[in-house]
Amino acid sequence: MRDLVLVGYIALIMLMAFKRPFLFTLVYAYVDIVSPQRLSYFLLNSVPLSLILFALAFLGFVISDDKKDVRVSPRWFLLVFLLGYCGYSTSVAAEPVAALEKWDWVWKALVFASFLPLTLRTQLRIEATILTMVLCASTLIVTGGIKTAAGGGGYGSLVILIDDNSGLFEGSIISCVAITIIPLILWLAKHGTVFPPDWKVRLYAAALICACLLIPVGTQARTGIVCIAVLGFLLLRYARHRMLYLGAVAILGLAAIPFLPASFTHRAETIKNY
Repeated sequence: MRDLVLVGYIALIMLMAFKRPFLFTLVYAYVDIVSPQRLSYFLLNSVPLSLILFALAFLGFVISDDKKDVRVSPRWFLLVFLLGYCGYSTSVAAEPVAALEKWDWVWKALVFASFLPLTLRTQLRIEATILTMVLCASTLIVTGGIKTAAGGGGYGSLVILIDDNSGLFEGSIISCVAITIIPLILWLAKHGTVFPPDWKVRLYAAALICACLLIPVGTQARTGIVCIAVLGFLLLRYARHRMLYLGAVAILGLAAIPFLPASFTHRAETIKNY
């Protein structure tokens, strides 16, 4: 039943994308983040879904997109250079087997990152991509947040959708992503146009931010703790009353300590240097 639902959903949004080819870019983002092929038992896990969708997104851009506004900046050339440098460093790696495992997903991410600036030419497309990324990530984050709030989790043992320890399903990576998308959630809740900001949007945004903050607790990943500290420091730039902001952060941090599991605080104490 799960396979039929996933196949039906992907088939439906792909049919919509044939009318609006840019949607293939959003579908690729969904497949890359949620990884429905991993959730599938047999119908999707043997199909190169990411490759097919990227090819369709690229063909849609080449065939139907208006190219007159396409521009490349020095940062685009830096992305392409980084792709080439990663390929070269992989070829001369001291541990070639482990390096090739990383290269298997790194090159795909960098190719897609190099493709995005060519097609994200309007504010609506940029917002739609941000919204898709946030909502797809929330599929994993809400699941992990609920399990953490219910008393589950632990280092290497928080199962998010599937029992897999790679990609966004790995504790340190999902902790980093959960915290780093909080500014995007705040931006969408304040300036979004696809879902105009109202009480429902703001309520979901607040709940999603709470789930994001729970992910480092559930995974007990020190990466998430460091990301929270960095995010708090960066948000200080936008605080009107900075001393009041610092005081509120300190009070909330101290008030949260009694509710944190002892294993989380013990792991946090192991952060001593870089």
